[in-house]
Amino acid sequence: MYNKENAGEAHTVKTELDVNVGRRGVLGGMAGLLALSAMRVQAQQAYPQRPINLVVPFTPSGPVDLAGRTVGAVLGKNLGQSIVVMNRPGAGGSNAAAELSRAQPDGYQLLLALDSIMTINPTFYQDKGFATQSLDPVGMVGELSSVLVVNSKSPIQSVSDFVEHARKTTVFSGSGGNGTAGHLYAEWLARDFNLKIEHVPYKGLAPAVQDLIAGEINCIVALIPGVLPHIKSGSLRALGLTSTRPQVLLPDVLPLSAQGLDGFEGASWLALMAPTGVAPETLSILSAALSTALQDSETIKRLQTAGIDPVFADPKQVRERIAIETERWETLLAQIKRKTAATSYSGARSPSVLPRLV
Repeated sequence: MYNKENAGEAHTVKTELDVNVGRRGVLGGMAGLLALSAMRVQAQQAYPQRPINLVVPFTPSGPVDLAGRTVGAVLGKNLGQSIVVMNRPGAGGSNAAAELSRAQPDGYQLLLALDSIMTINPTFYQDKGFATQSLDPVGMVGELSSVLVVNSKSPIQSVSDFVEHARKTTVFSGSGGNGTAGHLYAEWLARDFNLKIEHVPYKGLAPAVQDLIAGEINCIVALIPGVLPHIKSGSLRALGLTSTRPQVLLPDVLPLSAQGLDGFEGASWLALMAPTGVAPETLSILSAALSTALQDSETIKRLQTAGIDPVFADPKQVRERIAIETERWETLLAQIKRKTAATSYSGARSPSVLPRLV
């Protein structure tokens, strides 16, 4: 029967029961969260637990691909997991970068990025398909020097000859295309040293090299591997390096900065990148493993024979370099755009347009 006393007792019992159940629920929830947290920590400590995909943004057999496979093998050994190299060429590497930027940030998707992907493409391409902020550095892999070359039959025998010639008359400088390192280095030389250099962009480096050998253009600034066979065969003459680092492949060639072009110093570089959001602990594991891999004597030898200087830099240093070089190329590209509209050059010409030069 209902009465006030019974109602009060019932209310008291119900309240105590609710409290006890609530406490058990809270404690159970806390235990679940602690267990989940422990599992996450354990997972991070156990990283990696499966193979890691390494995207190379260029075709197989080139220096970037070789670097990816060489470093990937040693990196995988250090991590205790295999590294699966996947080639994703297109748009100067921007397609691969866009793909990686959308990947799960779990440490199992990496990109071997050429510096231009992070420092030139964002300015040169209107729609690059990704934001540079969507990728985080793991560490630098190495640097690649370019070299200024002329036809071996050219009267230009040295850097001083080149400067003297380019201040008197227009020099035609070929490259693998607009926005490439060879293009920008030539424009940089022209701007800073008052040289008359006209850029001739080709659809790839090979036809530019063919025309240089044929005497249709004056010079090329290109990555060493792209012109080394022709230097060795005697078809081309190497004048100077863009990098200040001595090069195993061209031990007798001095830097341009040591031959009168003071302050001119530039090198392409490769860095491992990951999607933004990877756990700091995982990035640290990857970065440490990369640093160790680049100290391996066989890895150093293989990279150097591909024209790559093994140079490690931590994520903070890579991020700082990206910022500095992005500003440099933004400024230069703006000046180039004001000077002339970028056009594609097919390689076709007539003597009245590009007279034979040797």
